[in-house]
Amino acid sequence: MLINMTRRGGGMDLKHLKNFMVIVEEDVNMSKAAKRLHISQPPLSQQMKIIEETLGIELFERRGRKLDLTPHGKILYERVKKIINLYDEMKTEMTELGKGVKGQITLAVSIFYSAIFQSSILFERIKQFCRDYPNIKIKIVHTDGNQLFTRMDAREIDLVILNLPVDEGVFEYIPLEKQDFVFIMPASWELNLPSFEIPFRKIEQFPLMLLKRDTGYGLYEKVLEHCERHQFTPNLVVESNNILTIIAMVDAGIGATILPQSVLKQFPNQNLKAYQFSDTKFYSESILMWLKERYLTEATQIFLNYFDKPNIVKELNKIEQSMRVGDF
Repeated sequence: MLINMTRRGGGMDLKHLKNFMVIVEEDVNMSKAAKRLHISQPPLSQQMKIIEETLGIELFERRGRKLDLTPHGKILYERVKKIINLYDEMKTEMTELGKGVKGQITLAVSIFYSAIFQSSILFERIKQFCRDYPNIKIKIVHTDGNQLFTRMDAREIDLVILNLPVDEGVFEYIPLEKQDFVFIMPASWELNLPSFEIPFRKIEQFPLMLLKRDTGYGLYEKVLEHCERHQFTPNLVVESNNILTIIAMVDAGIGATILPQSVLKQFPNQNLKAYQFSDTKFYSESILMWLKERYLTEATQIFLNYFDKPNIVKELNKIEQSMRVGDF
């Protein structure tokens, strides 16, 4: 069925659909939406009437003194978000064809990766990229994976640093660092071991403090899985989503922790010592990822070119050679 988008006095247009999105974002409140759009409420209500008449549906229903979306309104909102995103992508693509490279890249970094950021491949690439393209702004935000797909789909985020595994049917990615985890304890604690290696089962005797994401799978869950595999329950005394808190509490002698080996380079003045695990492979693999089948701005494509595989392999080898537990 063809929808007639014209009517006497004007038809539904993109502006009407954008304003409908604003109404939904303002908790389906016409007054708040009108104030945000700097228009009076009657013209906004008339625009919604035009949408309803054009599509032959009702967008809103009243529940007491409050407006709410009808089932049709909810479906339209999801469709309009996609339409607006596609329109914005088209404008960006057309603009980039006729101008020099400018714009912004929004990069989301996990709480875990932020702890090793200064010694990471990503950090080196960003420094080089900013020198080469001073007109492109890089915005870095932190994420724990909550509503990640939704935020990427809405173009709030262009690229994300997370750890494997991810859904390869949804995301494309470039591998970054492989990080070995180590057991970190106060320097004043004694371990009767011949070297800086510890059997995983031996951590059972220590109070343990772990980094834990607010949502999703992360280091906390990975440690518990390893403990279950070695048939013991750890003595967990603290969990936190802030790595600085964990390090400060280890430094104070409250407990030990498990973190990436490279984290220690960020805290050279803390009273810490680290042991590798002698009997288990315990590591994470960081990746730089983006949504499949999504237009990438020219700025984002240029940035991704800084991560060509041969150079990454060379740098990974350098990083691994520089990370020796005995150096700490």
